[in-house]
Amino acid sequence: MKGKSSRSLSRRAFVRLATMGAGAAALAACAPVAAPAGGDDGGDAGMAEPTSVTFLTQGGGEISFLRYEPLIEDFQAANSGITIDPIWEPGGAIEIQTKLLTLIAAGDGPDAYWAHSYTNSGQAVRNIQLDINPFIDADDDISGDDFLLAAYKDFQYEGRQIGFPRETTSTVIIYNAELFDAAGAARPGDGWTWADFAESAAAITQGEGTERVFGTADWHLNRNTWIKMWQKGGDVLSADRTQFTMNQEPGISQVVEIQGWHDEDSGFHVPATVREAGGFGTGDLFTTGRIGMFPQFSVFSNVMSSEFEWDIAHLPVDDDDTQTTRVASAGHSLYSGTENPDEAWQWMKFLGGENAFRHWVDATGLNVPSLKVVAENLLEASADALPPSAQIMLDAFEYGRPEPVAGDWIGVHREVQPALNSIYGIEKADAQATLDAIASRVEELAVYVPGV
Repeated sequence: MKGKSSRSLSRRAFVRLATMGAGAAALAACAPVAAPAGGDDGGDAGMAEPTSVTFLTQGGGEISFLRYEPLIEDFQAANSGITIDPIWEPGGAIEIQTKLLTLIAAGDGPDAYWAHSYTNSGQAVRNIQLDINPFIDADDDISGDDFLLAAYKDFQYEGRQIGFPRETTSTVIIYNAELFDAAGAARPGDGWTWADFAESAAAITQGEGTERVFGTADWHLNRNTWIKMWQKGGDVLSADRTQFTMNQEPGISQVVEIQGWHDEDSGFHVPATVREAGGFGTGDLFTTGRIGMFPQFSVFSNVMSSEFEWDIAHLPVDDDDTQTTRVASAGHSLYSGTENPDEAWQWMKFLGGENAFRHWVDATGLNVPSLKVVAENLLEASADALPPSAQIMLDAFEYGRPEPVAGDWIGVHREVQPALNSIYGIEKADAQATLDAIASRVEELAVYVPGV
């Protein structure tokens, strides 16, 4: 491949400069990552040219480099016949996918790459990812059972396993226990229903103007609206992921219900205009005691400064509902066009192992590792800093589900969110007409094949 030496040289130069700053102290403080034994080709391997495995991943920040460089060094120390050649690309899912497609179009596709659940299906339609099921079946050292269930499913498509998840999140309810107690409302718990949710939210809501306390927030976000739809049997798209169905029952009635929560007189939901005018995010309002509860993926840094008792809970569920919640994950995939599938698999397997996950937790503060044993250990070790019911965020992976990702899924998000903003916001737009108006565009995006 062209350009490998220049990429490696620039990274070495970066590391030399980084040792002069705080990054060197952080790197030195990390315990060495133990690489798995084996992988050596024996005495002849030292005489042969090592096989280069190119790895496209996020770059541009110190944490990005710290995330992988120690792992690359340890992997190569244990696998002398393989070298990892990183391709650092700044940005997120869209930027990495763009770089990936550009490299593939130039005939220079990477062997392995960082991947995100939002772009997985669009790539899978083109068979970009290598199905790793045959490798998993032939390898006794790693199994899908090692990972949190819903996170593992985030990297499945039509029976193919198209990667391993690295980090993941589930969506739970965060609540202010003191506001519940003050309102005489039962705290969220087992058997908590949507009627209980609405009753508690209404009881908590009180006050006027900048002192107003709201029962709930953030249901205007499409990903949270979708969860409520899923519980009732609705979805964003049809089962074959070609037709927009939010504008049909039971989905439409859920949107109308959430619209009612935003009513200026009788509602109990934070209006978007309040946040925009004051410049406050939901976390800010929660920590100052102005929100009773809200749904959020299982990262709690925005509420950790709260000086009152708070906890998390499963989302409400009615007797006839399907208990579910949203999960989203990022991880790693192999390119189906790789000329080094066995060596690329060894790198992928290493990134799916316990030592790599412990490095990510210790060195980069990975919040929710998708490997079960590391996630459970982190929960135990961080018990003093996490909410009392933190186990719920891991339990949710047993019943959670990915979004119905299809085509240009980020584009779908960008179409649905403005529509919901107009329905829930100050316009109070008609839900049926507004969702009907975006149906054809969403369907175009859902069947879009990237790079075609």
